[in-house]
Amino acid sequence: MVGGRSNDNGEEEGGILSFLDENTLEKLPLYDRAGLIDNGEIDANDPARRTPSGEWKIPKFVRFHTYDAGVGLSEIFWQHPYNYTPFMGHNSRVESWGMYPVSLYRLQLSGKCIPKPEVQFLNALKRRKVEQLKAMDLSDLLQSDYTLRIYLSYIYNPSDGVTHRFWRRVRVSGGLRLSVFSDKIIKPLFGWVRNLHAHAFHDHSDGAMFGPKDCNSIDMMHLDKSGLTYIADADWTIAHILSDEGDKMSYHYDFGDNWWHDIELEHVSPPSESTGAVVALGGAGCNPPDGNGLGTHAFADMLDKARSSIVERRKLIKKMFEAMNYSPVGASWPASAPPDFDFDHFDLEATQAAINVALDSPASLPYASKKIVHPLNMDAHKSSATASRIGQHPSQLKRGIAVAQTPVRPGSFIGDGKMFLEEGVNKSRIDRPTNTACASCGSPNDLMACAGCRRRFYCKRECQREHWKRTHRYECAEMSKKK
Repeated sequence: MVGGRSNDNGEEEGGILSFLDENTLEKLPLYDRAGLIDNGEIDANDPARRTPSGEWKIPKFVRFHTYDAGVGLSEIFWQHPYNYTPFMGHNSRVESWGMYPVSLYRLQLSGKCIPKPEVQFLNALKRRKVEQLKAMDLSDLLQSDYTLRIYLSYIYNPSDGVTHRFWRRVRVSGGLRLSVFSDKIIKPLFGWVRNLHAHAFHDHSDGAMFGPKDCNSIDMMHLDKSGLTYIADADWTIAHILSDEGDKMSYHYDFGDNWWHDIELEHVSPPSESTGAVVALGGAGCNPPDGNGLGTHAFADMLDKARSSIVERRKLIKKMFEAMNYSPVGASWPASAPPDFDFDHFDLEATQAAINVALDSPASLPYASKKIVHPLNMDAHKSSATASRIGQHPSQLKRGIAVAQTPVRPGSFIGDGKMFLEEGVNKSRIDRPTNTACASCGSPNDLMACAGCRRRFYCKRECQREHWKRTHRYECAEMSKKK
């Protein structure tokens, strides 16, 4: 598709370009134009195309390139994005904008100067969704505490096959930004490595997706198979998606390995009974392995095999201790795997401690996410090579941001040609108050910066005093020097 309709602002709304340029296509016979011609039926002046159901009609929103028959596109793309019928996913939910399943044929098509057809359609949905979000009356929800139950989808207790085996219950403020919820709450709850992979929240009411702005994690290469595009999650709160008890949304972590979570709103406390503090209330199951190729379905399969085979059990334990959250960078790899490892063990105290550590830290930088670098030459650690991985030269990063490189294996050093971990880190930059939470309790409400370092925020004086006694008195002066 090419060209497209223009909106009132003169912006192009429709359009696709095929992976072959027009001059090349013109020279090809109809039967050899990369399958883009529908048996020679296409008239260059006819905007209609045959739908998957066989109906010949004009799309209500997109316009097709002369040589694009629309093969592989969903029936949805003949509808208008403001009143289309979304695809219903598992459990009759709408996820990934209701666009799936997607034909792999369409992935061969690319745009020149304009986005892919699916993305153009979704951009209209994003604009409408943002308008709806802005118009929402959240009333007291931003000041209300939410009790949430988060569980890994599709993995059930072998004893009954119904209840979820890996779950966490947590109390948070409904006014917490989705970006902070992911970075500082969900990830420590399940032991996921912060700033290693991308994520997306799925609103079950319409399939809208929310994710990290400008994320460059390695799994972003799979975004075209995970929903194509999303709204920046730093702009919206939990309350924008969940408002009534019983409401659910999905959390998709790592677009490559695919870990799926369901998040259910169990209880909404009135503002008069709410503190905004983040409290881990309970859970079951160990932390899943991160960054070793397993995802929800693969993990479930290996757990099932481990029940009836000692060999399979040992294999799974070994696999888990090869993961980044079980074998930290800089330590021996793989970490020693205890043969009596308990897949169902959950440590509430350690989980709350992990949340507290995350709250007492700067926000992660998704535009400079963690990456394991396998050097092809001895200069892979230098700034010129780093620039190709993070999209800009280290010297051009925002003030207070630096690139950290850490040898992956003990005894190694940066520049020896061996693997290292690379990540953009916040050395002295002040987080935006809207993209953080109280460093002591986790509340997002009424935040004020520490008068000394300006790099930690607090919701009230009591939190600042408590945090000062606990840790901040040892770091505030040093942080102030780096401003």
